[in-house]
Amino acid sequence: MAKARTRDDMADPRIDESGHAAIKWMVTLNSGNVTEQQVRDLESWRRASPGNAEAWNRMSGGLQPFDVLAQSGLPRGVVAQLHDPATRRDRRAVLKGLVGLGATGGAGSALLQRFVPMEDVLSDHYTRTAQHEQFQLADGSDVILAPRSSLNLVTGPDARGLQFVRGRMMLNVARAEARPFVVDLGPSRFAASAGAFVFDRRDGHVAVTGLTGGGTLSGAGRRMTIKASERLSVDGAQVHLSKIDVDAESSWTTGLAVVDNETLGHIVEQIRPYYVGFVRLDPAVVDQRVSGVFNLFEPVAALETLARSVGLAMVQTAGFWIRIEPKA
Repeated sequence: MAKARTRDDMADPRIDESGHAAIKWMVTLNSGNVTEQQVRDLESWRRASPGNAEAWNRMSGGLQPFDVLAQSGLPRGVVAQLHDPATRRDRRAVLKGLVGLGATGGAGSALLQRFVPMEDVLSDHYTRTAQHEQFQLADGSDVILAPRSSLNLVTGPDARGLQFVRGRMMLNVARAEARPFVVDLGPSRFAASAGAFVFDRRDGHVAVTGLTGGGTLSGAGRRMTIKASERLSVDGAQVHLSKIDVDAESSWTTGLAVVDNETLGHIVEQIRPYYVGFVRLDPAVVDQRVSGVFNLFEPVAALETLARSVGLAMVQTAGFWIRIEPKA
C-alpha cells in the first residue's frame, strides 16, 4: 500500500482587503440568518474582481483554515491551541479556549465548525476538514485518520485497543503479542490479532474492511467473522458482507478515491470531509453507479468530474454550496 499523504501547511498568503472581505462573508454565511439578497450580494462581490474571486476560492477551498480563522475575530490564542498537537491533548486548555470561543457568538463558532468538528476536539486524536493524521500506538500499531474523524486511546495494563468515535480510519495491527487488538465501535466491537483494516463509522453505520487480515465483529446479539479482502457493513438490522479490491479500498490514504461501480451517494460521502462547504446530491441520482479515480484533496474538481461522468449538472453557489442534479 502507498505511503499516506497528508496536506502539508502551505505558505501563508498575505491577507489583503479582498481576503478580509472574504472572511466577513464566510462569517455571514455561517450565521444561520442568511437572506437571498445576501447570497446575491456575495455573488456580485465575487464577480467584481479577480482578487475577490481568488480570495473566496481560498476560503471555500479550505486552504490554511487556521491562518484565515486567526484573522476573523476569534479569541486570541484559541486557534493556536486547537492547531498545536501538544496543547490540544491538554483537555483543560482546550475547554478554556472553547469557553472563550463561545463568548464571540454563534458566527465565529459556526465558522470554526466548518473546519474542525467541535464535537471531536476533546478526543485523544481528531482531524479537521481535508486533513489526514498518521501516528503509532504504544503497541506499535499504525493508524491513519481520514478528515473529520476522531478516536480515543484505551489505556491500562491489560488494554490493547482504541475507541473509534466517528469517520474513517486505517489500522495496521502490530504483531506484538498474542492478545487481540480490540476496536470499540459503540454498539459493536471488533477483535483482530494482526493485519490491516479500514473502519468507517458515521450516523449509525459501521463498516469494517479486512485488507491483509481478518477478525471478529460482535455486538447486538451478533458475532460475525471477516477475512482479508472482505467488507462487513452493519446499518441497523441490515448486515452486508462483500468482496473488495484491497488497493481501491486503501486508496484514500494517498488522497485518491479509486472506485469501481460504486454509487454516487457512496462516492460523495467520501469527498464531503475534504470540502468545507455543503454538498447536496439529488435523491433521484443517489444510486447511479460510477467507476473512476478522484482527487480527494481537490474536492470541487472531483465533484465536477463525478457529475460530468454520468451526465449530471453541478451547480455551485457562492463557492460554498454545491448541488449535483439532473440537467434541466
